[in-house]
Amino acid sequence: MLTTSIIIKEKLLKKMFKYYVIHNLEKYRKDRITSALTTSGVDMDDVTFINYPNKKDLTYKIKKESVQRGIKIADGWIAVSYKHYLALKDIVENSHPYGVIIEDNVGRFVENIPNRLNLYLEQLPKDWDIVYSSDWITYQEINEAEVVPEKIVYKKSNEITRNNNNEIIVHGGTKSAQFYMVNLKAAKQLYKNFLPFNHAPDMWMNELFRKIGINSYWAEPTLTISYHSDEELKKIHISSASTKSFLNKISYSNIKSKIINFFVGIRDF
Repeated sequence: MLTTSIIIKEKLLKKMFKYYVIHNLEKYRKDRITSALTTSGVDMDDVTFINYPNKKDLTYKIKKESVQRGIKIADGWIAVSYKHYLALKDIVENSHPYGVIIEDNVGRFVENIPNRLNLYLEQLPKDWDIVYSSDWITYQEINEAEVVPEKIVYKKSNEITRNNNNEIIVHGGTKSAQFYMVNLKAAKQLYKNFLPFNHAPDMWMNELFRKIGINSYWAEPTLTISYHSDEELKKIHISSASTKSFLNKISYSNIKSKIINFFVGIRDF
């Protein structure tokens, strides 16, 4: 009876989150992020790939409605920003309590995603809006509060953060736009104010956070490990695929599992 209760609880936990992958139609990226998500506890039935628009799909109408007048933005940034807007739109229109937006260049995840997100929810205050968990910069580097072992989410100022030499470290409350969880209340505010934008999604959202008063948090340690170029992503994808193919021929399941986890990047050794 207890086991059944635990299973039901785990299923309900997984269904709390709706995932969106900002995708550029590169097959190796889709294969790799799909593998990374499934091995980290995400049911692909709960994942929506935001495939369009890409640079070649941008129409005059999309550009006119999405970009502020007089602002010039590269087509690639227009496409990716508009995809983030579409993810927020779906969260709002379907009343998902929590949306998790992920860009398809995430390298890998360090542990079970729904479990970690639930831990965030246990520590976040009632007035939280959004939490970032990418590893582009650590919370220690911005020096806003002491990082302590028993705490995994920290309030991030929406103001520009500078170092001792007055150089900009981060431009506000965002931490790139690679991986973040947003609640329905904040998604409604962001969706309402997202268009027209004037920059890449993270830079634009920094402005929105200051304008509408979004409460941003950063997770530490982070859930993701990034790969910063297509070459790195292709290498990890090819290595993972070839390793799995080879190991499928081995009958020693325990050894096979450990070696797969080592190459794919799941911390098991």
